[in-house]
Amino acid sequence: MDYVEAADARHMDGMRLALTMNVCGPWSESAKYILQVKDIPFVPVAQYGGGENPDLVDWTGHGNAPVTVWENEPPRTGWAEILDQAERLAPTPALIPKDPALRAQVFGISNEICGEWGFGWCRRIMLFPPVEAPEDAGGDSMKMLRARYGRTTNPYDEAPGRIVEILDYLRDVLEAQKAAGSPYLVGDCLTAADIYWAAFSQMLVPMPEDKNPITGPMREMYGGIGPVVGEAQHPILLEHRDYIFDKYLSLPLDFMDTRSG
Repeated sequence: MDYVEAADARHMDGMRLALTMNVCGPWSESAKYILQVKDIPFVPVAQYGGGENPDLVDWTGHGNAPVTVWENEPPRTGWAEILDQAERLAPTPALIPKDPALRAQVFGISNEICGEWGFGWCRRIMLFPPVEAPEDAGGDSMKMLRARYGRTTNPYDEAPGRIVEILDYLRDVLEAQKAAGSPYLVGDCLTAADIYWAAFSQMLVPMPEDKNPITGPMREMYGGIGPVVGEAQHPILLEHRDYIFDKYLSLPLDFMDTRSG
């Protein structure tokens, strides 16, 4: 399926999902997976990473991805509000437990993965040029991303340590769950937390190229975790990722743009 430009997608019905084109962006990928697991059909809308995306901004008020637009409802952009929307539109299979304690665990773990100063946020900081690099390092796109996400909001040199804390925590959760007889992060069935870790784990160790077709600089950047984070590359984290993909998810970037020109 081809991406649809934002200017065209805004006139369509149903669910529209803006995804960063040709980039294994974990926020975009996890939103895609949530809709797929819930069997909610959607139109993939092109968002150009590091670009102005004027048509998307004019339509939704946002230039980032992911963005979901269901019929005439307001756009959703945050991971939690996209999840809540999907849960409302397709209550089964439930990705948020009804039990309050389990629900709190799902949202707590998911925030450690997806939220500000969580795993994905800190790995993104690590992808920026080092703090001492010139402000124009990486070109205009990187300059825009630094301005958008703020490499100084949470200092670059603190990001690896924060990531290690999160990875150690996820390892401990999975080991406790394994001892209890469950292959999932929370409870005894698939939840959103499992989907988020499967998507975001690409920023720790990308899947092989035959499963995740990111190549060149992006693969090197995602795999360049450095020695501090490398010490927390626990095998159980990748075993969990592979189990979730094999059992529930399509491969990353299955909406690669194939148009020429």
